[in-house]
Amino acid sequence: MAIDAIYFDGEYARDRAVTIAAQGSEIVFSGPDVPETRWSIAGLHPVDPPTSGQPFRVTHSSKPGARLVIRDEAFIRGLIDNHRHLRGGYSWAHLGQVAAWTGGGIVALAAIGYVLVSFLPQKVANILPDDWRNRVGDQVVNGLVNKARRCETPAGNAAKSAMIAVLAEGNPDLPPISMEVYDMQLVNAFAAPGGKIVFTRGILEKADKPEEIAGVLAHEIGHVAHRHPEVQLVRLTGLQVLISVMSGSNGGDITSNIAALATLLQYSREAEREADAFALETMQKASIDPMGLRTFFEKISKEEGGSSSSSGPASTFGKIGNIFSTHPGINDRIKNITPLPAGQVPVQVLTPEQWQALKTICAS
Repeated sequence: MAIDAIYFDGEYARDRAVTIAAQGSEIVFSGPDVPETRWSIAGLHPVDPPTSGQPFRVTHSSKPGARLVIRDEAFIRGLIDNHRHLRGGYSWAHLGQVAAWTGGGIVALAAIGYVLVSFLPQKVANILPDDWRNRVGDQVVNGLVNKARRCETPAGNAAKSAMIAVLAEGNPDLPPISMEVYDMQLVNAFAAPGGKIVFTRGILEKADKPEEIAGVLAHEIGHVAHRHPEVQLVRLTGLQVLISVMSGSNGGDITSNIAALATLLQYSREAEREADAFALETMQKASIDPMGLRTFFEKISKEEGGSSSSSGPASTFGKIGNIFSTHPGINDRIKNITPLPAGQVPVQVLTPEQWQALKTICAS
């Protein structure tokens, strides 16, 4: 049975008179200036929930902008009774579609996240321009040391240069670095983007001999050589991009967020192993006794384990990444540091006068 209806094609603001009939799984309509059109009933969607005494407006998935306006109550009731999805609201089929799209979106975001945090960071870090790395490195250091004084004396600076030169004897291809000391009580050392290596007054005071600081410096140079700070920055940026996409926020300014900067320097177990291996190889080739680094690791690790709840310098370790990270694997890292081969004579890293100048570089 054909009934009268009104058709809007969604392209022109003009209604057109049509006749409409249900034929099996389709409705068929046509009019004086509307060619015969067939819409599957399964593809129909109510524009508004059907209301008694009101026209029933439906659209179709094949042409979302089009509308059919049906006024015949009997025809409307027949459609609705036989096809539940035309009653409006959410059907199981519709909910299934929503769930499928949502699940697909989550999977896509997870895949993007895996690439951003696992595959791309190292590749991107290796091609970052030096001026960008230096600029961000300055921001990272400034954010972490806050207003602490940078320590400098002619003798202390000369001692730093001498220590770097001894390490270079074991590895002529050392990456460009700058070693700075800041007047901070906490016991720490870290590498920032751009080859910037920071030592605190506390770590110099804690060391008993120059081989200990040479080992720490070699470890941090290992982070620089593998561009671990840049990798972490790229990884953190990728995570913030994902957070921005998912939350609709701008993710914050990475270089001005101190919490983000601290997270940046928390290296993975693999990165720590790479830096340890670099340090051990460099020290062995330079004939620097690696056991100084091992004993220093053991000393600081023991103190960390016994004072993790304090509010003093040790409690700061959890906020800034450092070579003494006590995450799982620290004991294996310590055991991997072995003495020089038998018969290899260790060199003097610094003279007693140079060592004293370095330890007291913040005294003036």
